[in-house]
Amino acid sequence: MFEEQVKQTVRSGLARLRGSPGNVTRDFYVHLFKAAPSVRPLFRDDVDVQADKLLDMLVVLVQSLDHLQELVTEIESLGVRHAAYGVNEEHYILVARVLMATLRDHISNWSDQDENAWGMLLDYVADLMITGAREANGAAA
Repeated sequence: MFEEQVKQTVRSGLARLRGSPGNVTRDFYVHLFKAAPSVRPLFRDDVDVQADKLLDMLVVLVQSLDHLQELVTEIESLGVRHAAYGVNEEHYILVARVLMATLRDHISNWSDQDENAWGMLLDYVADLMITGAREANGAAA
């Protein structure tokens, strides 16, 4: 799916996190709500709980880089659930931009290689989630 260098770069990035890994996802939500206050109402649960879920998903993705195809159905289902919460396709662009900026701030010695590798992974996940949401919306129509 991804070249070995991309997978190694992503794995290395997770290992180079500064501070607590939970700080990354908590900071992500702070930055997200600052960049787009209109998305805050989409998050009915405690944001710390949501941050923990995001961290868990990032860890699973990194641990599963050698067999991401096994997660396709689960990721598409995640897109279906997000659509039900009111997430639209433009939100994925926003989330990817803010998450990349947050990773950039938290991964030591961030490089262009990190930017490209994480961008590929985040784009892959967003594409699958959008596909799941589109298929669910098409089935509902």
